Amino acid sequence: MKKKWLIGGAVLLVLALSLIFYSTRKSYESVSPKIGDLTEAVYGLGTVKSNRIYEVKLGVLSSIRKVHFKEGEVVPKGSVLITFDEGQTFRAPFDGTLTSINFHDGEIVPPQATVLREEDVKDLYIEVSLEQESALRVVPGQPAKILFESLRGNVFNGKVSSLFPKNGEFLAHIEVEKLGEKVLPQMTADVTIEVGKIKDAKLIPYSAVHNGMVVLRRNGKKKKVKVKIGHVDDRWAEVTDDSIELTDEILIPQKKDKN
Repeated sequence: MKKKWLIGGAVLLVLALSLIFYSTRKSYESVSPKIGDLTEAVYGLGTVKSNRIYEVKLGVLSSIRKVHFKEGEVVPKGSVLITFDEGQTFRAPFDGTLTSINFHDGEIVPPQATVLREEDVKDLYIEVSLEQESALRVVPGQPAKILFESLRGNVFNGKVSSLFPKNGEFLAHIEVEKLGEKVLPQMTADVTIEVGKIKDAKLIPYSAVHNGMVVLRRNGKKKKVKVKIGHVDDRWAEVTDDSIELTDEILIPQKKDKN
């Protein structure tokens, strides 16, 4: 009887160890390396801004006699925007929209305060704040794509017109071809700037690279190899050495479903 209990206990132990082994084994997705083109890009959140802005400010304390338009109204070039009791009159320098009126009829305006703001809401560009590593790779003339979340399916093309530092940030200005009429200043968009293009590169999934190493299956055997990575995009990585063969199977660890 005791012998049966021992045999039964041994069987249960083997089953338990097998269960633990198989439950802790990693599952992999197998992907073949390929030869292809790779576009490397940097990404940022852009803000729409107007190329033409006009603000009324005074150097001395002044009193407003009349503001001739309401906030949000379209004003033709040459229209009187505002007059002051002291005799000053300011006219619209271009066709635009009054996007801000901070003081009204009869109010006193302190020196250097912005009284009103006119913007050309049809002549627009995108301003993107970049991290330092990204800014080091961006130069004027590079192509860019702009996507507004609420306008999915509409991708706007543009190019980098300038790159400069400002108040601790690195800003890129993107000139865009034919932004839609619905797009207005202060709206935000996802911006992709193309910083490099490699043709006929040996590519593997970027998600397969961990600390410079890749798990693969070669000639039926699983092994881990060190790889040298060049350019990357959001999915693929360029292999610049001979560590990967086109006949290899690249093994990508899969996340376990906790459910």
